[in-house]
Amino acid sequence: MRYALLILLLAAQPVAAQVTVQENRFATIDSLASEGDSAGALRLLDAAVRANASDGEAWHRRGVLAWRMSGAEKRTGFMKRSANEALLNVADSSLRLATQYAPGSPGYLVDLGRFDLTSNSAAVRKRAKPLFEQALKAARKGNDVEVLSRAEDEMGMTWWRHYEDIADRNIYSTIIKNVKDRTFTRDPRSIAYFVDRQAIRASAQDWSGALEYLKAYEFFSEALRVDPSNASAARHVYRALVDRQRWIELEHLARVRLIADHSDAWAWLALGLASHRLGDEHQSGTAFDTALTLLPPAERARLTNLSRIVTPKDSISRNRLPTAELANDERMYWLMADPLWATSDNEGRNEFLSRGVFAELRFSVEEFGIHGIDTDRGDVYVRYGPPPAVISFPPDALNQGEHRIRILWWYSTQETFLFRQLPTYGVATLDPDDARETERLRDTVPVAWTNAGAKPLADSINVSLTRFRAASDSSDVYFAAELPVKRMVEDVDLARGALDVELEAYTWRAKPVFTATTHETIDFAHPDLNQMHAWRTRLQAGTFLYRVEALQPDAGRGARSASRIELVPGGGFGLSDILVADSVSPANTNIERWSDFRIAPNVGRVRRGKSFAMLWETYDLQKMPNGNSSYDVTITLRREKGGGLGALAAKIIGGVKSAIGISGNGSDHISLRFPRQTPARDVSVDYVTLDLGQAPPGNYVLDVDILDLATNRHVSRERPLSIVE
Repeated sequence: MRYALLILLLAAQPVAAQVTVQENRFATIDSLASEGDSAGALRLLDAAVRANASDGEAWHRRGVLAWRMSGAEKRTGFMKRSANEALLNVADSSLRLATQYAPGSPGYLVDLGRFDLTSNSAAVRKRAKPLFEQALKAARKGNDVEVLSRAEDEMGMTWWRHYEDIADRNIYSTIIKNVKDRTFTRDPRSIAYFVDRQAIRASAQDWSGALEYLKAYEFFSEALRVDPSNASAARHVYRALVDRQRWIELEHLARVRLIADHSDAWAWLALGLASHRLGDEHQSGTAFDTALTLLPPAERARLTNLSRIVTPKDSISRNRLPTAELANDERMYWLMADPLWATSDNEGRNEFLSRGVFAELRFSVEEFGIHGIDTDRGDVYVRYGPPPAVISFPPDALNQGEHRIRILWWYSTQETFLFRQLPTYGVATLDPDDARETERLRDTVPVAWTNAGAKPLADSINVSLTRFRAASDSSDVYFAAELPVKRMVEDVDLARGALDVELEAYTWRAKPVFTATTHETIDFAHPDLNQMHAWRTRLQAGTFLYRVEALQPDAGRGARSASRIELVPGGGFGLSDILVADSVSPANTNIERWSDFRIAPNVGRVRRGKSFAMLWETYDLQKMPNGNSSYDVTITLRREKGGGLGALAAKIIGGVKSAIGISGNGSDHISLRFPRQTPARDVSVDYVTLDLGQAPPGNYVLDVDILDLATNRHVSRERPLSIVE
């Protein structure tokens, strides 16, 4: 017995030594490949198969390495292969020999099938399905869950390719003989019948391609169940769910995967997409922000590239910006696109990212290295959102030279897009005529958010701002805003509720420089028709973006106004902006600046028959020998367009004493002139109250002209005024 055991041990030693040598040789090869010396690794594998021509693992490693080096997935133009043919041949022969010398390795069969799918030849691609079926059968007998999951996933994609070819068929797919004749798409009655039933079709149990879809989904789901770490299977499950708008299931699956792995970027992206489509904007924004921090830089840049939704001209301009400025440009774009700053969510950005994630999931073709967001369908989808109607047409049986499926995306009676898709390839391109139309459309309508889903109802706010000099490098700014409170709370079934009002100012780098917020309770039964708000702040010289918002959170209704502020360093003889108010009165006896007045705000909209006030400052008037500043003030009111109905009349009824009582009249304009003499100062402040009588409603221009009598210099400033009933 002892001798028999010794013989077995001696016989096993050469085998163990051979296995150790083999493992060491592959370790060296892996090390070379990881260091970038793929050619050196391939030479070692060449030597290995020459030394042992039946070594299945060496053949497989040689095939996989040559496959990776060949660029088999690379395409230029429309499906033009740019791979290294010599390396393709090495990969092809090596992967096939591996399956012959190691017939019990289902993983080798999967890799050979995936390699065949990278071919442009339909005949070669057809060889993949039997290989996947053979691999799946063998894998189910083994205990390698990773290989089993890969085989299940590839079988799912086999069914998916068939589903794509027959999806979205309907009655129009049969009765329309010429898909380029868009007459039926311009008939609101016929297309409306179809569009109205899209939601029903999405949830129906019987639709074109239902069998193929369900088989694909079954294999994807099983692949993920067998190996939850299979990222490819997860992406394919997401693909199937988004195709049928199964948002609740997508949200649930994403949450399950995040419990297992909180760093799964694509689970976060799936959660962001599902949450947005389900109307949870806060969760969507949080999920997208988390995903973008976890994605590799190249993938993050692909999803966030604003060039996808701007005009080609703007895209070129953006590409010229330094890398650091691109981030600022992106922040400012989404700041402006946000429907309401008063909410913490940015629905526009969420929609953009949702469209990009959908395009990546739905239109990507892995075997050709095609990212869905970069395809023609991805471009149209990201710019214009989900099409209300999709109609697939089978290849034209009468045209022997045309084997492509035609897919029509309908957006409106004026805008449709026709794609041509290669059967079983999943690659679709715009019809040449539609490609030209799309190029034109990018210049005129680069993006549309009409399909973006529900957004807060945003009314408009009338805002006026008035600038006064402060220090040489800064200005004081007075904001007045008229909030449409009555419209915001109309038909709200509450007695009382909140009104949140906010003013924010940003630099052009999207850095906040001023924020003011108020929170008040209003009576919904008797709201003011319009509510006035005013703010004062001091800002450094520069260009700023400001936005005034009001939000009624119970009804989800908001109002907004946004524009920019230009503040230039001030100095020398000059005039401030003209402030128009309901009333202006001194706050104390020592009046030096505009800020020493009580101001009842107005945005330049005066009711007919009601008086209003004006306030302005004049800077650096020349000192007269008597120690005073002497100047003439001329106030002119003119119609914005001449020839209006009714005569104009105006009278100064309040303000500086030397001006009270001055009046004038005219047909298209009125000028009121009065002298002023004040102690010489760096700043002279003036105010008057005007009564325009029954001046007819319309748009007018107010002009204040200052003549410095010491130097005969003029300075003037205009501002618009509206008279309303």
